[in-house]
Amino acid sequence: MGNILGIAGSHNGGVALYIPERNTIEVIEVERLLNIKNAAYATYNPAIDPNECTQLIKAYVKKHFNVDKFDVVRSISSDFDNRHVAYDYDFDIFEHNTQRFDKDGNVLESSSDTGMCSGDGWAAYHHKSHAANTFYQSNFEDALVFSFDGGGDDGWFLGYHFDKTKPKNEQVKTIHFSFRDMGSPYFFLGYFIDDIDYIMDWGEACLTYAGKLMGYCSYGEVRDEWYQPVKEYYNRWIIEGWRPVENEAHDILTKLSEQTGLKFDWLTYDDGAKVPSGKNRLQGKDAYDLIATSQKVFEDIFFDEVRQYIDLYKTNVCITGGCAMNILNNTKIREYVQKNYNKDVFVAPNSSDCGLAAGLVLDHLRPDQPIDLTYSGMDILDKDSYPKMLKIDKLYHEDVDLSKLVSEIKLFGFIFGLVPGKSEHGPRALGNRSIICSPKEGMKDTLNLKVKGREFYRPFAPVCRLEDVSKFFEWEGESKHMNYAAIVKDEYREDLASITHNDNTARIQTVTREQNRFLYDLLSEMDKNNITPVLLNTSFNVAGKPILNSYEDALTVLNNTEMDGLVIINEYTKENGKLFFKAR
Repeated sequence: MGNILGIAGSHNGGVALYIPERNTIEVIEVERLLNIKNAAYATYNPAIDPNECTQLIKAYVKKHFNVDKFDVVRSISSDFDNRHVAYDYDFDIFEHNTQRFDKDGNVLESSSDTGMCSGDGWAAYHHKSHAANTFYQSNFEDALVFSFDGGGDDGWFLGYHFDKTKPKNEQVKTIHFSFRDMGSPYFFLGYFIDDIDYIMDWGEACLTYAGKLMGYCSYGEVRDEWYQPVKEYYNRWIIEGWRPVENEAHDILTKLSEQTGLKFDWLTYDDGAKVPSGKNRLQGKDAYDLIATSQKVFEDIFFDEVRQYIDLYKTNVCITGGCAMNILNNTKIREYVQKNYNKDVFVAPNSSDCGLAAGLVLDHLRPDQPIDLTYSGMDILDKDSYPKMLKIDKLYHEDVDLSKLVSEIKLFGFIFGLVPGKSEHGPRALGNRSIICSPKEGMKDTLNLKVKGREFYRPFAPVCRLEDVSKFFEWEGESKHMNYAAIVKDEYREDLASITHNDNTARIQTVTREQNRFLYDLLSEMDKNNITPVLLNTSFNVAGKPILNSYEDALTVLNNTEMDGLVIINEYTKENGKLFFKAR
């Protein structure tokens, strides 16, 4: 097996490479490389010229892995100006959708696979990549995998059965195909909610609104009289074929308005096109209840779509695609699968489109053992400049003392940024590009005021040791990727007020020492000092930017916000790292 490269060219684009000598998969997310959130590589409004982006990626790969030739390149959404960016890499075979090419562009082989059976052959497709990315990170021998989001080149909602006990070319079978779009009707309501910043651009809105709405829904109640109209609203987004249903959004929302009495304001262009105006938006209880009802409908439709397969196969389940970021839905399915069949559910930390490149590679490899991609992201871009940082004026540094760090977090409410090692692959900060602080009352507002500037309805997540999770939360087992919602136990809600959401849930992260040594040891030091060993953990970035990936950006946050300190761990530091802080 030679070097394999996967290319995902649309929003949240990137590349993933498998290097046999290292026996690893390495991932380069374009947004982290360019510091542009949700950046596309080739198609759909590329962030920079794709040819320039390719040269940056190739330089990174050569520098960090000394690789410049690939046996196989696989891609989706990689075309730009009628040419695939893959041809700027040195390869023997190139696979895109249903065709294989040589380096001169000659077709070597064509597959008859379509979206309706994309799992049955070698074809490189969107949802099949989502599915392979998630399944081959799980520890399951076999599982149902449901991939659903707001688009794809092989449908909108697909189901597969993966079985590692079979030969590699028979491990994946498509069992469900649908044009049901659940991502678009979910996020589109965000256009009409006054508490959510209005975004004109469709592409940016669809990548921004959904996560905000999931936090927002807990402030409302499901209105029985709205349930059926909202369900019909979702069902009107289903189309046969590939025509963008958003072209009919005005008519779809007009019908919902007639059924609920809610008013949705639109702007009409000279050519007759209608878009949400951003004016006269819903506020208060109507806004809260509409989104709570939408969340309930979302969960119920998904359950109705997949239950027949869960009940038939009675096996493990993976959930993937952009809609797998909905932790409330993930939690509901996990409860059903565990209760009824004593099986489990896995959601990867990179289930959104950022994981497509790795999925292309994993689908080609179909490894026998689980591949953990949690920290398979990029290394610090300006890592070589670290020694110079030690001489920066007005910036103090010292070796990290865990006991002192615990004291500062607990007694003084200090907020620290963490930058150890390679970055997380995916949108969740899981300890390597995190901001941490105490979860006590008031720290959510303090963190927002001093550093993050997020909206009031967006929750912060807790991290605790795996062995402690059932003590503080109504939860058993791992949740190492923040993909489920657990009830915070009543007796700890006051102590954990800043990570307890409005519905008394928390998006928990569990950690073992093998997964993240620094976080685990810090939590253990808290426990040793009779301090509840739970930390608030949020992404190390500021509004509008992706999770950072340079010391320069980390220092900029430290110097331009009221964050108290920065912990850096690399080969230059002692075991617990170096703590940078401003004069106090």
